[in-house]
Amino acid sequence: MGRYIVGNGSDTWNLADAYAAVTDGDIIEFEKGFSFDLSGDYWMIDKNITICGYVEVDENGGRMLYSSFYGRIIIAENADVVIEDICLYSIKEGNVIVIQKGGKLTLSGSLIGSTVSDNDYGLVWSNGGFVEIDNLTLTLEGKSRAITVENSSTLNIKNSTNLANVTCNNSEVSIMNSRIVNHIGNGINAKKSKVEIIDTYIEGSLVDVENRYPIVWGSESSFVVKNSEIRQPQYPSAVFIKDNSVLELENNLITNVTVFNSRVKLYDTTILESLFIRDFSLCISNGKLDVKGESLKKVEIFIDNNSVLNAEEVVLNKLSNPNVRTAENSLMRMRILSTKNIEKKDLKFEVDDTSEVVDLNNLIKEETVATENNQQTEKVKESVPTIQQLDNLIGLRRVKEEISKMLRIVDFNNKRIAQGHTPEKQALHAVFVGNPGTGKTTVARLMGKILFEKGVLPGRDGKCVFVEAKESDLISSNVGGTALETKKLLNKALGGVLFIDEAYTLDKKGSVNFGIEAINTILAFMEDHRDEIMIIFAGYTKEMDQFLKSNPGLKSRVPNTFDFEDYSPDEIVQIGNKYLESKSYVLEDQAYYNSYVKNAYKASLDKSNARWIRNVNESILKSVANRVVENDEDDVTTIKNIDIKAVKNIGKYEDDGTKKDEMEELNKLIGIKKVKTQVEEFIALAEINKKRAEQGKSTSSFSLHSLFLGNPGTGKTTVARLVGKVLYQKGVIAENKLVEVSRTDLVAGYIGQTAPKTRKILESALGGVLFIDEAYALNSGSGNDFGQEALDEILKFMEDHRDDIVIIFAGYTKEMGEFLNVNSGLRSRIPNTFDFEDYTEEEVVEIGLLGLDKYGYELDREYYGEVIKDLYRNNDGSNGRWVRNINEKIITNMSTRIAREGGDNLDEITNEDIEKVKERMDG
Repeated sequence: MGRYIVGNGSDTWNLADAYAAVTDGDIIEFEKGFSFDLSGDYWMIDKNITICGYVEVDENGGRMLYSSFYGRIIIAENADVVIEDICLYSIKEGNVIVIQKGGKLTLSGSLIGSTVSDNDYGLVWSNGGFVEIDNLTLTLEGKSRAITVENSSTLNIKNSTNLANVTCNNSEVSIMNSRIVNHIGNGINAKKSKVEIIDTYIEGSLVDVENRYPIVWGSESSFVVKNSEIRQPQYPSAVFIKDNSVLELENNLITNVTVFNSRVKLYDTTILESLFIRDFSLCISNGKLDVKGESLKKVEIFIDNNSVLNAEEVVLNKLSNPNVRTAENSLMRMRILSTKNIEKKDLKFEVDDTSEVVDLNNLIKEETVATENNQQTEKVKESVPTIQQLDNLIGLRRVKEEISKMLRIVDFNNKRIAQGHTPEKQALHAVFVGNPGTGKTTVARLMGKILFEKGVLPGRDGKCVFVEAKESDLISSNVGGTALETKKLLNKALGGVLFIDEAYTLDKKGSVNFGIEAINTILAFMEDHRDEIMIIFAGYTKEMDQFLKSNPGLKSRVPNTFDFEDYSPDEIVQIGNKYLESKSYVLEDQAYYNSYVKNAYKASLDKSNARWIRNVNESILKSVANRVVENDEDDVTTIKNIDIKAVKNIGKYEDDGTKKDEMEELNKLIGIKKVKTQVEEFIALAEINKKRAEQGKSTSSFSLHSLFLGNPGTGKTTVARLVGKVLYQKGVIAENKLVEVSRTDLVAGYIGQTAPKTRKILESALGGVLFIDEAYALNSGSGNDFGQEALDEILKFMEDHRDDIVIIFAGYTKEMGEFLNVNSGLRSRIPNTFDFEDYTEEEVVEIGLLGLDKYGYELDREYYGEVIKDLYRNNDGSNGRWVRNINEKIITNMSTRIAREGGDNLDEITNEDIEKVKERMDG
């Protein structure tokens, strides 16, 4: 057995020579402090050798590694390699170590990491090999800390810390005495594999709701877990298995377990929150099944859809509503039911009429929940108190606060009545304002039910009344018919709530306005039945403000306004996940879905809130359906990243190899060197901010609104068009769109017309670039100028749609400076200034020749250049525009000459044609 010392000294080998010299069984040893950098390349090892680094161990057992390898290592087929005590790093995207089929790697006492922060690859990847890992540490730097094995690989891990993800496909994995912590993904992801976990601690995200998914996930796999701890509180499933998997748990502590279409064996298991046995699953529990019930929001044991739990002893520790639920032909059988700190008689078991709970000691009460027309889900939902249902809604903080204030008055009045006092008068009628999809109808239903339950609204026949209406339900085209239709609807809602959606549509301008008739009928009814009905007028904020101002009677009778704010990106992610969970879908990569939804919502121009995420989810599910049917797959519940990517790319810029690089086109422009540099920096910062946001990182405060300053003809409009195209190609803006306007496009001639006109232009440019030429013209200096009205509208729009539009204000340097001094609000909102310098004589000649070459004209280029330079010294300051005008005059001279003298060559420009322009301008 040979030993080869590699290092930088004269008495050591270099690594390449050492590897060439070794034979099977030899050792390559790195000297202290030796670091080898392959510059991103890889080292293919096809010999049976050992590679050792230099390590020092202190008196407390601490280990310090002094050897490093930068690059990738590939273990060739059937090679047997041992790597000990080395720091291994990938310095470009990819795996650090790859084990090919039949290869064997024994990795011990080492550290692995990636210097590439966004590396999506696993640090160790085995493709049909054998991997033995002992005392391994994965660095915290970098995005990936994954170990991936597939295609009949074997992986044994022991005594390792700081692990984040083990992914196995059709492989066998053993993990002993180790620690896995992952707050943004699965800790263990197994498909068609065997997994053994012993004496190991595994932790999923504890606080980051947005980026969580089951820390242990398995499909078509078998798991044996012993003497371990798996924690992921306040999340449906710390352990999630499905698709005919097998799970054996012995003497473990686990937060949550969810099982679909699988089998479970439990031995003395402690569940902190909940156990879900679902969809043709079987669970056998020996010893104690101790359910702590630490989450009050969850059912502790839930068995449904033809599933069975057979337990030797179940221990329940807290009262829940209910503690146990069985549904849809399911069975729970217990030999012993034990409790701690609670009375058994207070436990609640909810059993539908197709299921059964068998308690061999006959100590429990059952509450039967009848299933009718498959409405079990709705009945379960209704078992939650209505006020709790309202509180459980995602977001809507301000609305909940206002409802709470209203309900306090109700409770206050109830106390006064109980003490023999007269209650305070309370007007219930309300206005719900906000964008679509913010939950106005849902909240209205819950409010009506709460007020009915508290006795404020009488209801009808002992039931809550809720009637939803829109303009067409109230209006009749027949004279006098509207009052009858409206009265009929009001009587139907008497005792409860009448919810009028898009109420502002009742206020129509024109000679025939039946909406006024409906409004007057409603006002009269509100007065006559003051305490018997609650009328809610709902609609978009701006339109509802105008609607209430149009009728003083409405404003005075509807004192309660509830402002439904848009959902935040985090709340939209929660809504999306909740929707998918309700339909039993499982995400291959929760973090990928969350990131996509969050960033897509931020960039979207569609502000329909919950409707938006429903549409996105439906598009993703269509993609899932297409993939499953096209590939004839059996898994109909897993949403894969490729399904999300298919939706993600709809409408996005795609480079098919035939499209221009617009940044390259910008750099081809003649002159304006300073502007090109500024644009390059501007685009780079915009792109970096976008990528950081997509990765969930903080971004610097950065606005895209800009000033283009310079004399006429310096290319401001051309550059604006190219900047818009570059931003679109980079994915910074949503649409490849540039809207060019001037003062006349924005300003109207009469009071009240400018703001709508300006707003229409601004809305047409959403998602793209708005270029306002000669923007200083909006400020004429006179007190009654409508330009200020346009500016006010622009400023508000810039604030409301900060990330949805790029506005470029262009004009001459001096005039724009004066303009900004008058409008400080603009200066503070436009951080980017591009100074377009005048063209030099040489650049103007180049522009002129380019214009003539475009149409195939032939001329004496040298003479043309001399004349243009001479004339440009006294030009009118219009730069490129000036030389284009000169070219038009030259072509006119050529055309006149040919018309007078005749000739067939229509492409030749003579020196005489050029000279005549010079003579006229000199004269």
